[in-house]
Amino acid sequence: MPIGCDWKRSCLPCLERRYILKLRELTVLLWLLITLSCLSFEVLLNDELIRSWDGSLLQYCYDLPEGKAIPLFEILPPVVERERFLVETERGQFSDVPTDSLLVWKGGDWFLHLEGESLKILSVIVYGEPIDNDYLQVWLDWEGIKALKESIERFSSINGLRIETREVPKASSKLISLVRARGEVPDVIMVQSSDIPGLVYEEVIQSLDYIPTHGLSGLSSFNYERRLWAIPFYFDCQLVFYNRELVGEIDPEWTLQDLENISKNPASGGAGWNIYSAYWFIPFQLGFGKKDLIEEGRVTVLDSSTQEALDYLVEKVNDGTFRALERDPMISLFASGKVGIILSGSYMIEQFEKIGIDFGLAPYPEPLRPVLDYKGLAITSKTRNPILARRLIEFLTSKYVQASFCKASYKIPSRKEALDWLELNFAISSSLERGYPLPADTLYELYKDTMWKLIRLAISDRLGVREVLEQGQKTIDENSRGVQ
Repeated sequence: MPIGCDWKRSCLPCLERRYILKLRELTVLLWLLITLSCLSFEVLLNDELIRSWDGSLLQYCYDLPEGKAIPLFEILPPVVERERFLVETERGQFSDVPTDSLLVWKGGDWFLHLEGESLKILSVIVYGEPIDNDYLQVWLDWEGIKALKESIERFSSINGLRIETREVPKASSKLISLVRARGEVPDVIMVQSSDIPGLVYEEVIQSLDYIPTHGLSGLSSFNYERRLWAIPFYFDCQLVFYNRELVGEIDPEWTLQDLENISKNPASGGAGWNIYSAYWFIPFQLGFGKKDLIEEGRVTVLDSSTQEALDYLVEKVNDGTFRALERDPMISLFASGKVGIILSGSYMIEQFEKIGIDFGLAPYPEPLRPVLDYKGLAITSKTRNPILARRLIEFLTSKYVQASFCKASYKIPSRKEALDWLELNFAISSSLERGYPLPADTLYELYKDTMWKLIRLAISDRLGVREVLEQGQKTIDENSRGVQ
């Protein structure tokens, strides 16, 4: 050190700068080492890296017997048309891996379950034309919106997309109004079967015949004019709810006579439901022999099956065997233990569980056939991104996504594999076997509106059943000319 040098002023700052630089270098190096150690596998699109997955993928995993796992299908980036994909493992590349194969997290790495083996994954390479638009708007309706939003957010997060979800009551009618006003429309919309004819007539949704539907139930609910207009997502079914404290246990193979016997017992509180609603009358029509509500493009209520069913209900309501209850009083009376049996839908399971009632579920008694009410996913005719809309629907109707959503929202999945995975209550599975999917037909709304009035007339004894049905048939025939 030179004589007279003030080392604290001249050298110390230099040493501090060197120390800071070294520390920064070490920090960067440490960060790189940590990153590399956590890097489990890469996802590439046309040999270009788009994503690296480590333990952060765990948040999207399902709890399966194999452990924390995610189907390969869910991490494949959506493309216009997938030409092929390769999975690179520690044992080499595979080009024929089923898309429902599971990726399982074990000890800090991801393993592919393939043909009884677990192979560590290094990369997944997808070849295909990229989608040039990453935005979708989705309209949701009915129950289970929270769980459905979570499923859509899952798809969005995994694939780095921008998907806006909106809760829109009566979405179908609002879509029609918006198209007429030339407003901005969504890309995907939830619909029910009765919406389809009006949406098709207004040309606001597109045919989905090009989407594979193998393994899905309820397709007839969205078939109209020999084309498919929505993909079945979930459904509700009609069930019998009973209060165990009042009724005890019900034999799942019971009959309509058994229902009468229980209802006549004063200790049971009786059986009641919205008898005036056509929706709850359909099982009786079908149970008394009617094959279909709409036959050869015509609604017929002046037939022996409908007359026998209505005769039966009129007799049992008027002699006090069954109680005619509107929806809200029915729920209140059942919840308070004043009615022992009600006919309702699977959508009420969650509500009754929250109330804390000790209730059981039974299928509709023989020979009644319960109604299956499907909800589906449609793509609008004005969508800005039809390919991504399709990919979202394929994702939502896949096995694990559908099962997870339905379990969280007390719904029943349309995909058979998801049904099998959920191991449904016997009452529900039995209802599925005998259930009647509501038709996609404009005449169904006419039937509902007319039948509601006919049932009230018949039960009030203002007109006899035969006269009521004759009047109803005349009304339906006159009005159906303007519907078709």
